[in-house]
Amino acid sequence: MGRQTQVHMLPEDCKQLLDYVQQRDPVIVVDWSSDSKEIREIEGPCDHGGFYCLWNQSLLHRLEREYIYRGGHNPYYRIDDDLPVVELSYPEPAQEAWNGRQVLTQGRVYTGLNAHKGQAFEKWYNAIIYWIRKNFIRNPVPHLGGFVGPAAYDWYRNGGTLLPVFRPPLTQQWISWLDAQDQHRAVFSK
Repeated sequence: MGRQTQVHMLPEDCKQLLDYVQQRDPVIVVDWSSDSKEIREIEGPCDHGGFYCLWNQSLLHRLEREYIYRGGHNPYYRIDDDLPVVELSYPEPAQEAWNGRQVLTQGRVYTGLNAHKGQAFEKWYNAIIYWIRKNFIRNPVPHLGGFVGPAAYDWYRNGGTLLPVFRPPLTQQWISWLDAQDQHRAVFSK
C-alpha cells in the first residue's frame, strides 16, 4: 500500500522533473533493485527506462539494499520501501509500436506507507507531487488518470497514443479504446 501519482513522460519531461528534485534537495538517482548491494548513481536515467530510487541524502544519510532470497534462483538486492525514499518508475521512452501505433506507457512517482517516514519526508514528497501537478497537464485520456509532461502532451496531440502502465492485449475492447482516444484527441485538440 502506498501513495502514487501516475505520469506519462518523454525524456525532456523526466529531465525537468529530476532537475527540480535535484535543485531542491541533495537527491541521487539509483536503481531500485540490482544484482549487487553496491549503491551507484545512475547517469542519464531519463535516457532509458527503469525503476529508480530518488534518494534524498538530507533525509537518509546512508542507503542500503536488502538481500532478497528467492529459493536459490536469481537472488537480488532491493531498496526497502519503508525507507524515506521515492520510487520513480519511468518506462522506456522509445517503445515498440502497439497495433501499428507509437505508444507511451505510464510510469509513476510512488512511496510506500508501511512505516512513518517523518514530517520532513512528507514535505519533500508533497513538494514533488505539487510540482508535477503545477507543471504537467492532467491526463486528457478518460480512465487513465495522472498527469502528462509537456513534451509527452505535445507528442499525444500530434497522434501519439497514451497507454496504461502495461501494454494491453490486442483485443476488440482495447482497439475500441484506441478509437475513443482518437475521437477524444480530435475534439480536445480543436
